[in-house]
Amino acid sequence: MKQLIKYILFSMTICFCQFALFAQQNKIDSLLTKIKTNKTDTNQLVQLNNISKEFESIGSYDSSIKYANSALQLGYLILKKYTDNIHKISVEKNIAISYNTIGVVNKNKGNYPEALKKYYSALKISEGIRDKKGIAESYYNIGILNWVQGNYDEALKNHFESLKIKKTIGDKKGIANVYNGIGAVYSDQKNYKEALKNILASLEIREIIVDKKGISICYNNIGFIYENQGDYPKALKNHFVSLKIKKIIGDKAGITRSYYNIGSIFTKQKLYNKAEKYLDSAKILAKEIGHKSYLRDTYNLLKTLDSSMNNFNGAFKNYKEYINYRDILKNEESNRKTMHSEMTFNFEKKEMVKQAEQDKKDVIANERLNQKEQQRNYFIVGFALLGLLVLFVFRGYKQKQKANVTITQQKNEVEKQKNLVEEKQKEILDSITYAKRLQEAILPPDNFVNANLVDNFIYYQPKDIVAGDFYWAEKVGNKFFIAAADSTGHGVPGAMVSVVCSNALNRTIKEFKLTETGKILDKTRELVLETFEKSASEVKDGMDISLLCIDSKNKNIFWSGANNPLWYIQDSEFKEIKADKQPIGKSDYPKPFTTHQIEYKENTTFYLFTDGLADQFGGPNGKKFKYKQFSNLLLKNNNLSQKHQADIINKAFSDWKGELEQVDDVCVIGIKI
Repeated sequence: MKQLIKYILFSMTICFCQFALFAQQNKIDSLLTKIKTNKTDTNQLVQLNNISKEFESIGSYDSSIKYANSALQLGYLILKKYTDNIHKISVEKNIAISYNTIGVVNKNKGNYPEALKKYYSALKISEGIRDKKGIAESYYNIGILNWVQGNYDEALKNHFESLKIKKTIGDKKGIANVYNGIGAVYSDQKNYKEALKNILASLEIREIIVDKKGISICYNNIGFIYENQGDYPKALKNHFVSLKIKKIIGDKAGITRSYYNIGSIFTKQKLYNKAEKYLDSAKILAKEIGHKSYLRDTYNLLKTLDSSMNNFNGAFKNYKEYINYRDILKNEESNRKTMHSEMTFNFEKKEMVKQAEQDKKDVIANERLNQKEQQRNYFIVGFALLGLLVLFVFRGYKQKQKANVTITQQKNEVEKQKNLVEEKQKEILDSITYAKRLQEAILPPDNFVNANLVDNFIYYQPKDIVAGDFYWAEKVGNKFFIAAADSTGHGVPGAMVSVVCSNALNRTIKEFKLTETGKILDKTRELVLETFEKSASEVKDGMDISLLCIDSKNKNIFWSGANNPLWYIQDSEFKEIKADKQPIGKSDYPKPFTTHQIEYKENTTFYLFTDGLADQFGGPNGKKFKYKQFSNLLLKNNNLSQKHQADIINKAFSDWKGELEQVDDVCVIGIKI
């Protein structure tokens, strides 16, 4: 019954959206017809921008960017053609519009660094041709981007600059947009009186000019204000009004956010069944439009909801999805931080000359002040020395008493510093322990592995609290994938690399739908390199891996490896498949990874492993354990159960290591079919 209700709710949403999209499509078709009939390049440029905006308004982001890019290409071609200023200014206005539209689409998709680049491209062009409307629009867009990222002071600066220009040119819709943006910032700052005042001012203008999308946004923000003040009935009333309008106009991104907002309020009211309906609808639409931040927030709230309903399996599943999307967005965080410094450039540049002159005056004044202070210090030091001399003469007999007091104080200070060091050490240890829990979240649960591999063991022994080694498993249809991986380094640096590599494997399977082991490693390498290429410095990190695919239904086994080989014992015979001698990372002569097919034969045992066990020093002469001794150990005990083999490996490793320090993380996986 619950699934039926979810389906009906989502179907109604689609119907509303399709009705609105039908009307919107007629408008788009009309604009496309105008492009074909317009003979002048400039008119075609205008129509391309109009089509791009229409697609953006209904959430068809790929189509919006396609037509905006076409407008950009045409615009720059026209600029080469015309030499008179009148034509050039008109074309440059439209180029700025294209950049702003692409920026809005990237903002809606959560790609803030790319959005910021486009906004500044638009602003630079608008300032060059003194287009007030374009300048105001760019400041408004940059203000919105600052608000989304929590830079409230910068957001208000940009909004007020935009509002001042829009009022001088009488842009009513633009004024309404800015009022709404200012209200949203004040709301996040908990200044609800000013927030409501600005949003109501925006709503009044939008109702006059019949801006339906703007009206829906105003009601949405009013709902937030009441929600933040704990007035849930008023909050829901405004969110439902906003949702109704968004369905009429087919605003998919807006509908997604409204579903999330309503689900969030129902969760706070402990109306869990109602909350689940709306959050599931939000999740479906967020996936459809590819909005990663919406998906992260929705999975996080669904996790809380399932926990409250004692649905711990669902909570864990949603928690994993939340972690996945959170990590994807975190990978983009470095870009956002590097871009943040640019966000105040145009706003502050007008003050630079004035500030430089003031800085010069401040330096001169500080030098004079330092001279006076230095003279005063000389006098104080001289007077202090004289005082010390007098004290030395008249109070010498008390020095022993003071010395005892000083010793006591020093002892107390040492004890205080010791306690401080211990406290800091505990804080660091607690942070690393918490990081261990986060890293464990990327490891596949035992019950998941055991459900797909009846007879197996996983021996996992990190060198430190967190590890560079990790194991990974996923199932696609009849194919079960499992891998032992060794990321560059160990401890905290290795753990950070392991998260990047694990996330790349997940994306390769889930997002790019690859199932051939060699191609999985090729794509994983591409994604890992793509992640580290965002760094300003050269990063050569990556991983070695042994990846096995078992298709029990069709009796197929495939394997690929990067530096780490595959061992298996079949008919009491030890066999090895060599890995490709290249890492999942940067290499001088990269080549496609090889996919090996292995005969499916029952009672065959496969071993996936990293180099930690073979490289461990110990034994009577303090030498490495080495692969030969490792393979002999496996062959000797192959007839035992997998669990028993894991115990033997653990004992052999502990006995060999003895009192010596563990040199690397250890991961060994055994699978018997």
